[in-house]
Amino acid sequence: MFKKVLLTGALLSFFSSLSFAQDEEVKVIGSLIKGTPIDSGSPISTFDAETISAQGNLNIVELVKMVPGSSGMDGESNQFGSNGAEGIANINLRGLGTQRTLVLINGKRQVTVPLRTGAGRSVNLHDLPMGALSRIEILKEGAAATYGSDAIAGVVNFITDSTFEGLRVNLAGKGIPGAVDEGKEFSITYGTMVGDTNFMMSLSHQYKPELAARDTDYAIKPFSASDKGGWSTMGNPPTFVHPDGAANAALGLGNFSMLSDPGCNNAGGLNTPLGGFGTSETDAADLAASGICRYQYTWFDNVQEEQDNSQLWMEFNGAVDGHDFHVEFAYGITDVPNWATSPSYPPNNPSTNTMPDNHPGMVQLCSDYATFCDDVLIKTNYGGTGTDRSPYHRLRTRAMAAAGNPFGNSRGAETESREYDTLRFAFSFEGALNDDIDYSTSMNFSNSEGLTTSSDTQQGKFLASLWGYGGPTCDAEITALTTDDNDLTPTFKVASTDAVIDPNTVKSTVRPTGCMYLNPLSNAVVQGNQPQQSGVNVGQRVGANPDYTASVANSETLLRWLIDKRFTKSESTLLTADFIMQGSMGALAGGDAAWAFGYERRDYNIKTSLPALAGPTAGNALTNIHNGNLYPCDIPQNNETSAGRDACASNPVGLFMFLAPTFPEDQDQTVDSLFAEFALPITDNFDMQLALRYEDYGSKDSVDPKLVMRWSPIDELTLRFTGQTTFRAAHPDETSSTRVTSLAYVNQAGAFKAVDISGNANLDPEEATTYNFGFITNFGTDNWTGTLDFYEFDFKNPIIQENHQQLMNAYADGGAAKAAVQSQIYSGTPLVNNGSFGSGAVGRIAANYVNGPETLTNGVDLFIEYETDYADGTITAGIEANYVAKYSVDAYSKGGVEVAGAYDCAGFFNIENTCRSMPELKGKAFVNYKSDAHNLYGAINYVSSYEDRRKTAAGCGKVLTNGICTEIAPHTTVDATYTYTWDNAFDVSFSVYNITDEQPPFTVWEMNYDPNTHSPLGRYIKAGFTYRM
Repeated sequence: MFKKVLLTGALLSFFSSLSFAQDEEVKVIGSLIKGTPIDSGSPISTFDAETISAQGNLNIVELVKMVPGSSGMDGESNQFGSNGAEGIANINLRGLGTQRTLVLINGKRQVTVPLRTGAGRSVNLHDLPMGALSRIEILKEGAAATYGSDAIAGVVNFITDSTFEGLRVNLAGKGIPGAVDEGKEFSITYGTMVGDTNFMMSLSHQYKPELAARDTDYAIKPFSASDKGGWSTMGNPPTFVHPDGAANAALGLGNFSMLSDPGCNNAGGLNTPLGGFGTSETDAADLAASGICRYQYTWFDNVQEEQDNSQLWMEFNGAVDGHDFHVEFAYGITDVPNWATSPSYPPNNPSTNTMPDNHPGMVQLCSDYATFCDDVLIKTNYGGTGTDRSPYHRLRTRAMAAAGNPFGNSRGAETESREYDTLRFAFSFEGALNDDIDYSTSMNFSNSEGLTTSSDTQQGKFLASLWGYGGPTCDAEITALTTDDNDLTPTFKVASTDAVIDPNTVKSTVRPTGCMYLNPLSNAVVQGNQPQQSGVNVGQRVGANPDYTASVANSETLLRWLIDKRFTKSESTLLTADFIMQGSMGALAGGDAAWAFGYERRDYNIKTSLPALAGPTAGNALTNIHNGNLYPCDIPQNNETSAGRDACASNPVGLFMFLAPTFPEDQDQTVDSLFAEFALPITDNFDMQLALRYEDYGSKDSVDPKLVMRWSPIDELTLRFTGQTTFRAAHPDETSSTRVTSLAYVNQAGAFKAVDISGNANLDPEEATTYNFGFITNFGTDNWTGTLDFYEFDFKNPIIQENHQQLMNAYADGGAAKAAVQSQIYSGTPLVNNGSFGSGAVGRIAANYVNGPETLTNGVDLFIEYETDYADGTITAGIEANYVAKYSVDAYSKGGVEVAGAYDCAGFFNIENTCRSMPELKGKAFVNYKSDAHNLYGAINYVSSYEDRRKTAAGCGKVLTNGICTEIAPHTTVDATYTYTWDNAFDVSFSVYNITDEQPPFTVWEMNYDPNTHSPLGRYIKAGFTYRM
């Protein structure tokens, strides 16, 4: 396949004479014309190799995180802030989204990750060759007229050292308190002249150790200190539930009476009493039993996953007959081998699983807790008759929870993997067509492949096991989740003969040989794998369960059979080819005017496939059992015929309780562009740059102009202005009817729910007008440099993914708002979306890509630097800051009904809307002293406070004060690096980051901090060694 695509690209490049090349010595990001003075008209931040070295040879991810205008990285946060991008590091300038920040390597595009994530697709920074870089340039404004319609928020260009000669070796180790190992970094770079051609090769590797949440001082807190800190209302041990129409919706729990398993605390769960909520009873036994058995799922999670990244880079630079050529090859590997997650996932319909009253575990529970069974469960509001218990009980539970997963890691977490391989090949030529016109042409091919795993429990398997028909050798198969609306007993058949199993047999305790019961009750747990909630041992693992009864314990064979592994393979490919001509337009008062014209073609392809590999055991299904085309129904036998599959096609929930099906896809997008640029030095102190780009996406097209002006009224001051329009047509992900599922916390349900994301073929392109006005000054000296820029982005019809919490808030509000979103909110078995259930009973949420409300953001960038000689060296000091003055989003309506009111994102946590965390001020002050042998660097990093604005007290987990959940405190950290150099051949560096060991500020979220804004690592130390020859 690769050879075919590469040959096709080469033929296109040859016969069409397309593409362009970049001479990194004379051309700066922001302009297509080399050698012009216009570049300073745009706001650009540059990090060269010397700057990076002074800070302890920061890797790319560490460096970009520190840029004040950057709004976090999805894959570098914990799983609750990663948007499904674990292992992927990306860039989000201005908080406008990773899909609106263009990443280039040597001025050319790089393929995005193959995985479709909740944050869209982005370039994985882990693929980039840190050891080969000479500098990084960040253009902090829209650049659609120059680079294409998706360069809306800005452009980041990674430029390799094309003239490097010699050998450079870097070694570094990073000590992180609490981590299972030390971080490690290595790179070796070699460059030499081969005849008249410069050859450079670089090999790099980085290793990040696992840091468990339980091994930090902040991520795990008792329920009394943070009731939203990773606490689920769907645990194991379970909660008994029964619909009685009472007002538990006020707690986000739906209209259900709830009784905690009476052995909940002994088994490691946490019984949180409700004080009789959902009942009219007031007697002591009733009040004591009423509650929820919770468990803390973040106890099993990591704040940093174990990860390996490797990069290989090779390039050749030379000339043939006066024409320069450049060839590059790159290969990157990202491997997250043991991504930790919950022991098992909960059902999306939390109150529909049932267990018979004659279940062996239930019989034992009633023997141990007679009052619970004989005095409470017999009552009508708990499903009883008043004198007898119900023949079955609804449970809010999952396969494994408080006890952990015996087949996961050493801490009881389920583990998954994320693997990405990225290949890049590019070549370019440039030279003179004649005495007046120069040209550049190139072809660039990049491909990324991913293999990800996920595990879940089949709904049919789970329910069958609760009724004693579980296990790999059980000759029974579930045929319906309920008998009818009035009888929730499931129905079964003999798997080998298809004979119906008599309903009376199902209700009895007679089971075929080889069939096993799943016991979700507390008496099946030997010892809970959860933290103590009170006493002197708070935070330590709970003790042995005094209620444990070996005769009703779960078989490990059964537990292994319940969890199926799913494999998803994805691939993305980008082929670009373009051609540019450049020449002079004659002399103006300020110098020679220049022009450039060009054409670019981009061919983009994305694929998803589901390999049918063997499951974890012989009793488990193949790894493609989540294929939505093959298994759209929740009952296995309904997937066996085309008629059965067709009947489920309109609502393909699939076989699994929590994760939705995945659908194979193969989509293409082709973009053709024509562009022009003019550099006009009007006078000695006034320059203009004019650019225009036309892009054709096939069904959509756009014309984007750009104006850049630079005026120096005096030698000490330069004013600059840029204004342009930008355009972005929908990505294939955003128009595809193929849906993907992410996991998101829903306030009303008090748990994570599946959010099914679907594209929209009727999307209009999003349009934005952007401005930047600023000045550059040296304050009349040779020692100072300062820039101050005001920027503004005004979006019309932005393409967004509907926010699941806004949809749920509208549903909970009732009235017209509920009616507007009702078709997107599902519950029940089978799933219905008719609005007949309370918001706490939500099962799934359908969120669509839409043209969202108008969005306006503006702010200020500041950079000041002072440099002077001191003693035998040079001192450089400065400050860089970004202030977001405004980020306003208009009200969102559906069908003329307002679903979400207007809001401002600047200065808020933004947990319940379409923005991400956005402190108003992020800044960095630094000082560096450099002499022949010594370099000392220090920095102070500052993030201002911001507010957590929740709509409801239930969503916040505490009483709202003036409509605000809590203030997330400002955060200041101090870094220092000392480097000693001798013989210009050896460097030894020692760095301490976050010297005072500041913890991330408390935030009401799963891990009790904001992973999109703050680092979870605390103080860590890095030691490095560099050898050059």
